[in-house]
Amino acid sequence: MKELKLLIIITNSTILFFFSFYLLKWEPTIIGVFKELLILPCFLIQFILAVYILIKLLTKKIKLGIYTLVHLISTLLLILSFSYK
Repeated sequence: MKELKLLIIITNSTILFFFSFYLLKWEPTIIGVFKELLILPCFLIQFILAVYILIKLLTKKIKLGIYTLVHLISTLLLILSFSYK
């Protein structure tokens, strides 16, 4: 369970970090390089963890805690941000 919390914190904080630079419209070259290297794996881990958490919740192997709730909400917001026109 500690590894799951750590992965949730890492993926959410990385996505939030790069999204904040996007909102500020300030993207130095070094941030762009790290964004290209890190954002796609973070998205994939985010979606895989969301599916994993949903399966574990449906089989009642884990309880809905604050970390899992934040992760599911951030995944939903991420999906909605892709479909926003």
